[in-house]
Amino acid sequence: MKIEGKIREASFLQRLNRFSALVELEGSEEVVYLANSGRMEELLQPGRPVLLEERFAPQRKTCYDLIIVALGEKGEKMVSVDARVPAKLVYEALLRGALPHFKGYSSIYREATLGQSRLDFLLSGSNRFCFLEVKSVTLVRQGRALFPDAPTPRGRRHLRELIQAKREGYEAAIVFVIQREDAFALSPNDEMDPEFGRDLREAEKRGVSIYAYGSRVSPGEITLAEEIPVSLMSRCQIG
Repeated sequence: MKIEGKIREASFLQRLNRFSALVELEGSEEVVYLANSGRMEELLQPGRPVLLEERFAPQRKTCYDLIIVALGEKGEKMVSVDARVPAKLVYEALLRGALPHFKGYSSIYREATLGQSRLDFLLSGSNRFCFLEVKSVTLVRQGRALFPDAPTPRGRRHLRELIQAKREGYEAAIVFVIQREDAFALSPNDEMDPEFGRDLREAEKRGVSIYAYGSRVSPGEITLAEEIPVSLMSRCQIG
């Protein structure tokens, strides 16, 4: 996925609310849009380098989106923090037929209603239907991606809807997209939201497919990388 807007370098100052932050841009303070309701406390540290994308529209209150946080001594490790990106990456991959687990579906419908939820995709083909939800992951500790980084009632509801879809004879899947390159596996973040971990394990038992993919992030492009393993063991089992 190409980043189309002009990229500006800035320094993170503070988070103002769920969807806005304050940065220093060329010596001045600037309020920017942050399309991610997760906590991201490990990433959003004062003084940390960030990348902004210029975005102009009549209804906007800001001129910039905060899209990338740079980690490392030289800012060489980049993390995409725009929660809209993973669904776009999966959509592009589905169009290319680049996701082997979803081969055989000829039609892709976005924002499909299921129960009380709206999921990212409904795939169809040859009398088969698959509801697919995509989750954005930014938290990685010691090489292990963890989701969620804040309690997620909405995420738990999505899992319950996917389980119900399986009961009704549909296929159902959830894809976690880790928006960085340094994860070797993904696990539920039981410490943060034990109910989500419980529901995710129940979803697997009920036949919901669970996948995870990494990402390659650069200032001009974000791409879906290789599939990585999903481990549903509890924290004490991981050690």
